Amino acid sequence: MTSFFPKSIVKRRGFTLVELLVVIAIIGILIGLLLPAVQAAREAARRMQCTNNLKQIMIAVHNYHDTHGKCPASTTTLGNYTGSYPSRAYYIGARTVLLPFVEQSALWNLCLSDSQDVAAGSSPWNGTGPDGRADWNYKVKIDGYICPSDGKAQEVSNSGWDALQTGRANVIFCSGDAPWACQYNEKYEGNAKGKVGSRGFFMPEMWKSLAVCTDGTSQTLAISETCTGDNKEKTVKGGVTIANSMYNGDVIPGNCLVHGYDANDRTMIAQPGDAWRGTLWYDGRAASSCFTANIPPNSPTCIWSNSYQWIAGGAQSYHSGGVNVGMLDGSIRFVSETVDCGNVNAYQVTSGKSPYGVWGGMSTPQGGETETM
Repeated sequence: MTSFFPKSIVKRRGFTLVELLVVIAIIGILIGLLLPAVQAAREAARRMQCTNNLKQIMIAVHNYHDTHGKCPASTTTLGNYTGSYPSRAYYIGARTVLLPFVEQSALWNLCLSDSQDVAAGSSPWNGTGPDGRADWNYKVKIDGYICPSDGKAQEVSNSGWDALQTGRANVIFCSGDAPWACQYNEKYEGNAKGKVGSRGFFMPEMWKSLAVCTDGTSQTLAISETCTGDNKEKTVKGGVTIANSMYNGDVIPGNCLVHGYDANDRTMIAQPGDAWRGTLWYDGRAASSCFTANIPPNSPTCIWSNSYQWIAGGAQSYHSGGVNVGMLDGSIRFVSETVDCGNVNAYQVTSGKSPYGVWGGMSTPQGGETETM
């Protein structure tokens, strides 16, 4: 009699626990290798978007120049200027007057009732808020002014003051290599501060033509990026630290590197100042919207005091190794945080070549330097 059943039955075999663990370990390793690549690709995309934003802003600067025959001032005086704080507090920054040139005409018209006078360099403009400050409580975020790598820049918050609820901005303007050049307006200060207005292209109430850039527009810094922070921010990226040691009969930016960091944690600053680094997109004060090229990028941002916001540094980013910058010819470059900064312990100069190396030389439109990256 024939049997329909095989003499032997082949047993089906499953995964053992060891084999399963090996497979899981291999998958974990592959994911571990893939994640950094994904993160790097995302950062590369964010950095490209940041570069594109800066490019659009430089196009806006050139369109502004074509319209008005000059580039915007870094900031415009509000109220009646007396030469003392807070009447020295400038609030209408270059980011504001560039609004019509970055497809934000509706917001521009909302900000100012007589936009043409301010845009073309007529001042002072009388604000409606305290101390002549415009009461711009606009909960608006301007994407073109924001670096996507700065997570905090995506916030729209009051930043510690209920009266101010608006968006932030990462783009900042170059005020040369002299720390106290950012704040002082030669129109009112005269020779009191050594005539440092020529050290940077974007200065308080100085509307300059591209023709003054005798060093060449392709070799002169116009804008960079910064990290945003709240008032009295404590972190290096986004914070502004008070460094009284910068002033020693003259201004020495290198003291910012010595005294700007917290003694126990170099990701934190030593003495947080009452400053709004990129917190208010319309704010034109130096500590909010300017930088000086006298210490390396991604160093602390230092001011001498809350009332006298002479700046050392200020160019910062969350991109690895440096910052994106826009040159006056409209080109965009990446500057390493190891860029040559010459002698950071040299006193600031009022004319001639910058003592702060290639970085400082790039920041002066008529210093006689030919340095470039």
